[in-house]
Amino acid sequence: MFSIRKIALLGLPLVAFAGAASVAHADPCLSLSGCIQQDVSNQVSSAKDSAKNSGNQLVNGVRDQAKQRWNNATEAEREKLLAKGGALTSTGANATEKLNNAEKTVKERWNNASTAERQKILAQRDKLTNAGNSVNNAEKNVQDRVKKATTLPSIPSLPSL
Repeated sequence: MFSIRKIALLGLPLVAFAGAASVAHADPCLSLSGCIQQDVSNQVSSAKDSAKNSGNQLVNGVRDQAKQRWNNATEAEREKLLAKGGALTSTGANATEKLNNAEKTVKERWNNASTAERQKILAQRDKLTNAGNSVNNAEKNVQDRVKKATTLPSIPSLPSL
């Protein structure tokens, strides 16, 4: 008789907790953190879908306009359009050249810098690196907090009877 009471007293809270956990798992909005996580997840999915659809509509619209313009163009207009395409290619080449020149300038500046100037440059680099690391750490902390807030606690094991 005593063991039945002991089992009932120990088992009842466990059954109640297990039932509550299964209900909370079935419907995430029964718990505050589950509801918040579900709402955030829905909003992120909605924003992604909206951006994807808008991007697809924009690309398709531009592509359709370009096809229509090409189909309706005279031979002279088509030659101009092809020339514009070449101009875009040369613009990309110019951008690459500017990047290479900037890199060369930075190397020359470093090579011609005094020790004090090099220390200043390194200090600026370290300051920017530390700022970037701080941002990355803050993002990771937020993500960890969200994970902790939305994770169900594990069920503790009961001592054997």
